[in-house]
This record gives sequence, structure tokens and C-alpha cells, in this order.
Amino acid sequence: MVVSAQAAQEALDFKNEGNEFIKQKDYSAAVESYSKAIERDDTQSIYFSNRAFARLKLDNFLTTVEDCTKAIELDGKNIKALHRRGLAHVGLLEFSLARKDFKRLLQLKPNESAALKALETCEKFIRQEKFMKAIAGDGDVAKINTCATVQLSSFDGNSDFLKYEGPTLELTQLVNDKNEPAGAQITNMSQEFVSSMVNDLFLKGKNLPKKYVAAIVSHAERLFHMEPSVVELNNATETDVKISVCGDTHGQFYDVLNIFRKFGKVDSKHSYLFNGDFVDRGSWSCEVALLFYCLKILFPGNMFINRGNHETDNMNKIYGFEDECKHKYSQRIFEMFSRSFEALPLATVINDKYLVMHGGLSADSSVSLKDYKSIDRFSQPPREGPFMELLWSDPQAGKGLGPSERGLGHSFGPDITAEFLAKNKLSKIFRSHEVRMGGVLFEHDKKLVTVFSAPNYCDSQGNLGGIIHVVPGMGVIGQNGNDDEDLMVETFGAVEHPNVKPMAYSNGGLGF
Repeated sequence: MVVSAQAAQEALDFKNEGNEFIKQKDYSAAVESYSKAIERDDTQSIYFSNRAFARLKLDNFLTTVEDCTKAIELDGKNIKALHRRGLAHVGLLEFSLARKDFKRLLQLKPNESAALKALETCEKFIRQEKFMKAIAGDGDVAKINTCATVQLSSFDGNSDFLKYEGPTLELTQLVNDKNEPAGAQITNMSQEFVSSMVNDLFLKGKNLPKKYVAAIVSHAERLFHMEPSVVELNNATETDVKISVCGDTHGQFYDVLNIFRKFGKVDSKHSYLFNGDFVDRGSWSCEVALLFYCLKILFPGNMFINRGNHETDNMNKIYGFEDECKHKYSQRIFEMFSRSFEALPLATVINDKYLVMHGGLSADSSVSLKDYKSIDRFSQPPREGPFMELLWSDPQAGKGLGPSERGLGHSFGPDITAEFLAKNKLSKIFRSHEVRMGGVLFEHDKKLVTVFSAPNYCDSQGNLGGIIHVVPGMGVIGQNGNDDEDLMVETFGAVEHPNVKPMAYSNGGLGF
């Protein structure tokens, strides 16, 4: 391609514009500017590697890999492109490919600290995968449910328990018919305990004793385990009961507290459904998870959680929750959380009208709501199929199906949404999984709505948070794009929090 002087200058101007958007952390706008630069001049490696950086920040791992590969074709010594492609391969859970990129980078720039740390992390993941395959042999790995087998007495000697002076929990050690440990039960969970945990511990940077954490996670896991893969909620005939649906909260504990402060606490007349991704990224994921689990124990019929793509082991290793959990508690506590995530339902139907899932619909048009209900969810999600798609897929503006920029799941158009709703006699889909600058966005001819509840996501996006209240006959038409008389759609901004950065406890060195 021969690039004219005018085209080259225009491309440079768009590249500089993209750089300004990067400084403002407006990554979507940066992608657009870099794309315009590439349209005018596709001979510059830096244009592709810059666009890759913006796409990486948007978790668009597949297109990040494509951009980096082009950048490296144009300049084999573009170490930024190698590093970003390695990170994108990690995001795609392709650790061997990531390792190759980091090794190639280190050949060009030995002892580069970020690459060394990222390579070390990849090696750890690869070793773990090999170990699990070796254990599995020709079959599946038989995992012990640490929530169902926890022995509470093993925590009795811990100094954190001996020094604890807050409200006490009455704990029962459950046993099976062989008198073996079979989980924990809390018999006196109370609003007093929850308030003390939040105000006297979490807001002061302190932790619960590990014995209490183990009991809370074990009890909550058992409650989740008893729920179906698709939970059904109904307030159609109870006009004094509100169901509030929130999207991703990603460890933003202070914003979660603001949700309850602003819109009301969980109680017998106010149910909440948190639609996945309540951990990772933010540095108070333990606090968010424990608050949610305590509320589940206190109000089992009014507190609900769908599983998100970040309630999975690989995401927790990459995006900080495992490291945070080990820093604040222990590896054993993380393993209990991991098992509890496997018990979380995958979707919820409200009033036989609204299907709520974290990600999106299946690429297989024959998959129905009945199929979602029959998913055996008690495991890590597979790399393909309806289980994974419920956690990973995203809507697109155009009709039909398209590849996912994330590299997992796919993109589905308004016709796919309309067909699924009609076939399953539903009105709308609520989903989360993606930042929406206004907190809530009605899409697909208003048959699908994305709700995202982590305002100023990762302390950088400047977005509002959103919440959808299901209030039959008492909705507000026109409110934030709402067209449904049974819905109220509200937004909220971020609140101040201590100066702790996102992923503050992460030791992965992956730099997302």
C-alpha cells in the first residue's frame, strides 16, 4: 500500500487523538480513533499496537491478539505488541501461547521485569493444568467440596479467632451418617452481626476470623446448592414487594454499601438479585462476597446471586480475587469460595417475564429456557456450550451471530434475542457483563437491557452504576430509556473509598 503524505498526516492526527483518549481512559473512543488512523495508513506497527492496548483494556482479547499479530508482522521488534499479545492470550486462557510471547519478548529485551513476572505466572498456570490432568487421568478430576467437608474445630487455635471481640456466631458442625464433617450451619445470623462486620471490621480495614468466614461460606454454599440452575422469582401479585436487579459490582465494596443505602436494604419486602461478577478487579472482593453471603443466610428467600464469568478459578487467578483472599485469609478459604461459586445459579426468571443472566444467549438456536434449567452447573464452566455462553456472550447491533471480541462466547443480534423471547414466552432479557456509561442501556429494540452496577469502574471509567427494580404496575416509563410499566430504572454515581487501587493484592504481574 502506497500512503500519500496527506493520508499519512491524517493517520498521525487520529493516532494522536487516540492517545489523548487513552490518557482520559476512554478506551472505546481510542479504538475508534486508532481505527481511523489504520484506515488511512495500515503500514505503521504502532497504530495496531496502540489499538491493541485500548482493546485489551476493554477485555476484547481476540481482537487484541489480531492487532498485535499485525503489529509484529510490521515490526518484529515491537515488544509492546508482544507483551500485549501475551496478556491477551492469558485473557483467552491460552497460557502456552502467552508463554511463547513473553519468552520472545525477553529475547529482545532480557530482564524486562513485567515480562519476567508475567512469564512466571504463565508457568505456574501451565504447571497447575498439567497437575490437574495428571490427577484426572482418563476421567474427570474428583474434587472435594471443601464447603461440605469443613471441620470448624481446625480453626479454633487461630489467633484471629482467639482475639475476636465482636458479636459471636453460634456455629453447628454438621456431620454425615458416618459422623464425618459435612459443613457448617450458623443458627443466629443477625442484622446486628452484619452491621458490626461492616462497620467495626471491614470499614476499619480489619478481617473476620477465618473460622467465621469458613462457616459463612459453607452455610451459604449449601443454600446456593439447594437452588435450581435457573431460579424463579415472582412478585406479580405482591405489590408491596420489590425485586432489585444489580449488575457487576467487582469488589467495589463502598459502592455496594451505597446501593443498599440509596435503594434500601435486603428484607422480607425487598429482594435483591446480583447478576454475577461480584469479585475480581476491585480490592474489596472478600468484603463484598462475605456481605452477600451473610445476607443470603439472613434472608435466604430475598437475597439471590447469579454466577458471572468472574466467579471462576481462572478469572480469580488472573484478576486478583485469589491473591486478595490469600492475603486477607488463606488459600483454604479461597478454595471454599471457589466451591461456593460452583453452586451459584446460572440464571433467574422473574414473574415469568424477565430472564436474567450474566452474559448472553446460546449460539444454538434450539437451546431453550428448559435446557438452561437442566444444566449441571456444579463445576468450572466448559470452553463452549450454553453453560459458558450464559456467562460470556455479548449482544451486537447487527442481526445474526458474530465472533466475540473477548474470544469466549459470541455476539448475538436483536433477531436472536427476539426469537428466543418469543419461543420461551418471555418479555425481556436482563444481562450485565459489560460497562455501560449510563449504568443501564436498553438494546435490541428494548427487548434486552444491560445493567452494570460498578460506577467509575476500576476507578477509571467515569461510568454511572445502574439498578433495575421490578415493581409490577408501578414502573416509570421513559426513565433512563425504560418502556415497561413494571420496571423502575435508576442510576447512581461512585462514592469515595480509601486510596487502595484495583487489584492491589494481585501478584500475577499481568498488568490488565
